[in-house]
Amino acid sequence: MTSGSRYKLVISISAVAGAVAIFAILHSKPANNGTAGISVATPATIAPETPQPAASLYSIPGSIQPLDDALKELTSAANPADSRRILASLRAYLLSLPKSVASRLIEQFLGGKRDASTKLAFTIQKNGFLSDAPSLRVFLLDMLAQIDPQAASQVAMQILSTPGSPDEWAICLRNFALGGTPAETQAYLESKFLEMLANSAWRGNPSDGYLEAFDAAVYTHDTALTPAFSQLIADNGNRAVAHAAYLALDRLVISDPAAVLTQLEAQPSLMQGHEMTRADYFARADAANPQQKAVLESYLLDPNRTQQELQAFAAIYPNQNYMISNNLLTQIQTPTYTDIVARDRQALSTVQGWMSDPRFQALEPQLQSISTRLQTILGGAGTGQ
Repeated sequence: MTSGSRYKLVISISAVAGAVAIFAILHSKPANNGTAGISVATPATIAPETPQPAASLYSIPGSIQPLDDALKELTSAANPADSRRILASLRAYLLSLPKSVASRLIEQFLGGKRDASTKLAFTIQKNGFLSDAPSLRVFLLDMLAQIDPQAASQVAMQILSTPGSPDEWAICLRNFALGGTPAETQAYLESKFLEMLANSAWRGNPSDGYLEAFDAAVYTHDTALTPAFSQLIADNGNRAVAHAAYLALDRLVISDPAAVLTQLEAQPSLMQGHEMTRADYFARADAANPQQKAVLESYLLDPNRTQQELQAFAAIYPNQNYMISNNLLTQIQTPTYTDIVARDRQALSTVQGWMSDPRFQALEPQLQSISTRLQTILGGAGTGQ
């Protein structure tokens, strides 16, 4: 890396394939589809006129028929493009209605348990809502949260009461969080996420929604899941879930470093076989924070720490790489250029202090490597080279 190039590429961007441990732990409202109030003229009063096409069902306020039609059309849709067209029309219809009417119709349809595949992926936009949904029900659950968050939260509790679809559960975890009160959200989300993790069928064949649901643990700052995520990271037989757990734990390290790193330091067996990953996590510690510095020093001075792990730590400390993704509930807050430079300077000062500390004598090669690299980087930071 040339001098200063760290500041040209501030973050490392990774396409996230999807983001738990073997952790043991609609209501219907009748729609008014009648035609009350429609008057019918007698033949004697009707003047001859050019026949007019029948009114589109999409122009009838409050009709559930467009939802039923979308279900039928999706069932026979030939490709994803057709599905997107069908859903776009249904979205326009729902958004054209008063919110209370649209909410009632969606709840009524969801209560019927009918569904159709869309041949589309579970794709999240920057705002946390979906750009594509794998089924009509998932699409409607996503729309309900945008139209009526409180109703979506209540429907979410009903769906989360029984194991149905992991994609629906993922959306409902988000919907409950968006429409629930802070007092009830934390514990409920944690319990339902644990229930989702414990579902061996979902975990063994994870859908995109299942993997995206890991964001709920980041949203609730559930650092108690550190052991569970560590176990899943080590599951080489399920790489999709292992990667989701890795990303979730990494983001917990970023948001709650002292809590997570303390657990990893106290229980070295958690990352056995994945020591290089553990080094990446500890390299996120901010030595300017006394608590984080203490756990970092304990980690580095552990006599059982291997040279390979120490080398991995030295190659990346301070770790300021970030995986960028659109998530159901949280957003990635990346540091500014100024933040990164300040962090590097703090890290350099800390390392130079360790180099004069007799306790770190055995780590002199690794510390010298960090010091040389950071001095080179900071030498170009001022010029932007």
